Amino acid sequence: MKLYHSAGIIFALTFLALAIGLSADNPGAFINIPGLLIVVGGTFTAILVSFPIKDALRAFRQARVLTESTQLEVNKDINTLVAFSKLWFRHQYKQIDSELEQLNNSFMQKGLQMVRDRQSHEDVMAMLNWKISQYRSSETAVINIFRSMATFAPAFGMVGSLVGLVNMLQGMEGGEISSVTSDMAIALITTFYGLLMSNLIFKPIATKLEQRRNAKTVQLSMIAEGIALIQQQRTPSVIQDTLNSFIQGQQYQQENPMPENKSLMNKLGLKPV
Repeated sequence: MKLYHSAGIIFALTFLALAIGLSADNPGAFINIPGLLIVVGGTFTAILVSFPIKDALRAFRQARVLTESTQLEVNKDINTLVAFSKLWFRHQYKQIDSELEQLNNSFMQKGLQMVRDRQSHEDVMAMLNWKISQYRSSETAVINIFRSMATFAPAFGMVGSLVGLVNMLQGMEGGEISSVTSDMAIALITTFYGLLMSNLIFKPIATKLEQRRNAKTVQLSMIAEGIALIQQQRTPSVIQDTLNSFIQGQQYQQENPMPENKSLMNKLGLKPV
């Protein structure tokens, strides 16, 4: 699936580049290093001024999501929860302790460990909901950075246009006609770069991150539901049927979303972000 997704992006970019190239007598005219530096440098500078450097660097590392699929595999998590429910239902605590040490899902491991330690249902769910809320807040902060970059890029495209126009007018006053064309190119190409980066890079990244955040929230809430059912001593078959129904319900809800996804927010005890 990841291969197909990357191939789709490559095809779309190739088609766009070909369309732009065929629409111009000289495709090389769309390559302007000074204009690109104005837009990229200005956008990144504004981000570093507006957000902590640590958050900005973390957001830049998330840019790879553009070539990744936002679909998450939940069947493995369901199978793991059902397997633990069988051990818990049979009171095989030594096997549970052994399996918990090998579990590589920290969210699931923490919740199951609290169940194993006989902590109250309220404490377990409070911890899990807090973890989910913390994840959503962290992802929302990254999304906001890319949304801001999508706003800054066209603005600095306009800044580059003004710089090019000012230089062009000064060149005309000084009689340097040869510099007019290069200054005019900067004035126009920076606006082009700003719009292109905003709509082709920053907004798609923010959208993909938002999709991944929503999918991950559903996955985490499903795990929390499974842990709660294990603590309530529900049978493994009931747990498996309930989790499968939960995922199907969330998939239907994503295809037919309610305003602000209220049902999921109410289930998790979270406020819309």
